[in-house]
Amino acid sequence: MNIKAVKSNVLSKNDERYVIIDLDTGEILDDCQGYGYKTKQKAHLGYAYKTRDKSKDYEKRVKRNHIKKWLSTHKNFRKDLEINEMEFIRNGEGKVDAKLIREILKQNHLEIDFQVRDLLNVLRYH
Repeated sequence: MNIKAVKSNVLSKNDERYVIIDLDTGEILDDCQGYGYKTKQKAHLGYAYKTRDKSKDYEKRVKRNHIKKWLSTHKNFRKDLEINEMEFIRNGEGKVDAKLIREILKQNHLEIDFQVRDLLNVLRYH
């Protein structure tokens, strides 16, 4: 499908508004519930979100729940991570990263069956 964000003359009353159209048919595919998007970039992002593969959402949710369960059963890891994070902040070394996570896992003799970056994402938004 060939799509493009274009300015809508109908929706652009006070400020410019954009809609997503199918270039082959000229059909409006997304008009942000009749309001239009404020920028071309937001129009593309909104349409991409609405037409994403929702089966991947389920996979992400399952993975996130698995990691949360792992964290709840490994409280010592979580405690060591918090101590190291405070130390990092105090020393001005920045945020917790994958290298630190791997070190803490090694110190605690822990193995994980998921990627460190997925663990970091859960920790950031948990």
